[in-house]
Amino acid sequence: MLKTAVTVLVTATVCFAIAATTGFAQQDARRINMRVGDLITLQTANVGCRALDKTTVACGANKIPNSIAAYLTRTQVNVVKFNAAGNKATVLFKIKR
Repeated sequence: MLKTAVTVLVTATVCFAIAATTGFAQQDARRINMRVGDLITLQTANVGCRALDKTTVACGANKIPNSIAAYLTRTQVNVVKFNAAGNKATVLFKIKR
């Protein structure tokens, strides 16, 4: 049950990140090429994505404490949950892709 819930969460996060970066399917959508360190946020949904290095992107809540985030690389997806202080994380789900 937890694996299914986390899979749904990861899929929703990835789909939302893709939709947010492509302008929610607008005709005149602009493409944003991220560089290492760039942060894309959607404040109204409390979601952001940051390019950690050339092949890794982290997407999750803008406020770290008690949040869940997805880390995407070319070969793997990790979902982690941060503690109330926001300084430690527990891996909830990881899968090779």
